Amino acid sequence: MPSTMLDWPGRMATSLFLSGCGFACPYCHNRHLLHPIDVPGDWAAFATHVLEKRAWLDGVVVTGGEPTDDPDLRELLHAIADMGMPVKLDTNGSRPELVRQLISEGLVSAIAVDIKAAPSHYAAITGWEGAADAVSETVAVVIGSGIEHEFRTTAYPGAVSPLDLEHIAHSLRGGRMYAIQQFRPVDGMPQGVASVEPYADDTLLDAAQECSRHLPTVVRGLSSQEAGAEE
Repeated sequence: MPSTMLDWPGRMATSLFLSGCGFACPYCHNRHLLHPIDVPGDWAAFATHVLEKRAWLDGVVVTGGEPTDDPDLRELLHAIADMGMPVKLDTNGSRPELVRQLISEGLVSAIAVDIKAAPSHYAAITGWEGAADAVSETVAVVIGSGIEHEFRTTAYPGAVSPLDLEHIAHSLRGGRMYAIQQFRPVDGMPQGVASVEPYADDTLLDAAQECSRHLPTVVRGLSSQEAGAEE
């Protein structure tokens, strides 16, 4: 259970991956977690890890898969809270009511919402009719809550264009941060996806400049170094 500052910028955190996701994005980096895993996770080992490292551990990132699809998520978050550890939730935004509930109960300290595509492309990319409306509601819930948050989009050329990125940023006005993530093929992706050429770094940097007209925007995963553009 490695710890890193990449999953929760500014904090040393450990990540807990939950299985199952209702989306079917072709470029998913965690395809092995798309379907629920029947084998129970080793909670005792995870709890021991957190308690042993709590002197220098700043939080737990609950990710997936899609954590809000797990029926035991609230129980899990309560257990982490009992250990005195703050939680950052990574979500695709498909369950706005649950996100609202978790925030109101104080079970999450930060949220990252993955924005998969422009609204008009959402159903085609995720395989879920109505996804765009659900995600839009989650965005409004998160921004309105005042909780620490960021929105992020993987710049997969088969799903989003540079112009789409600006349209997405416009829909996120009032948000604290938008992160454009460079697409990188990984093992397990379909051949047709893995062979897609990522956008040039300059293309994403230019897009970030346009997005920064709407909210602070950074670019992550560039071939040279992490770079950003802010308003």
